Amino acid sequence: MTRYFITFIALIMALTTTPSHAQEMTKAEMASIRAAYSTAKEQIERNSHAQEHNQPRSDMEIVSHYVIPGCGPTEEIIHYYFTLDEDPMLGTPYYKLYFISTSYNVAARKFYQEFLFGEDESNLLFFFQSNDALDGGSDETRYYYGKQGVHKTIKGTAELDEVFAARKADELKSAFNLLMNRDY
Repeated sequence: MTRYFITFIALIMALTTTPSHAQEMTKAEMASIRAAYSTAKEQIERNSHAQEHNQPRSDMEIVSHYVIPGCGPTEEIIHYYFTLDEDPMLGTPYYKLYFISTSYNVAARKFYQEFLFGEDESNLLFFFQSNDALDGGSDETRYYYGKQGVHKTIKGTAELDEVFAARKADELKSAFNLLMNRDY
């Protein structure tokens, strides 16, 4: 019985200490996500100069002013970036979201967030948040969403976990679709 127990423990240790193919896939996915982020930022930059080249812009900015009880006045800016696409099944045009940025304050603390979506717009690829830390410095959080799981890079304290960040991305995407892709 002891021999089986020792063999079992040795097998578990071997499985947990051996590098796996999944870790390599995560690195490849992360490189792919970083490339998609770079492409999105380039597209955002081109969009900001579109009118100079007599091209229509494809973005929407929503600015809200409200009071958070106990924190005071807040300004929140949500910026959506999208392209015009065509639904292959229906043949109708629709707006395809690829990037969202938000900035807001809670009392004196400032927050900035980015959400990067995949080609099919249904999945969140990347979340970034930078905010004023409680100790006076700054915090940064990055979540890379891949098939092998979520890779996290956190400097300071993470104000949002990866599940809540994905849920917020879905809520912002739903709001976008209600505003831009509604059926008449």
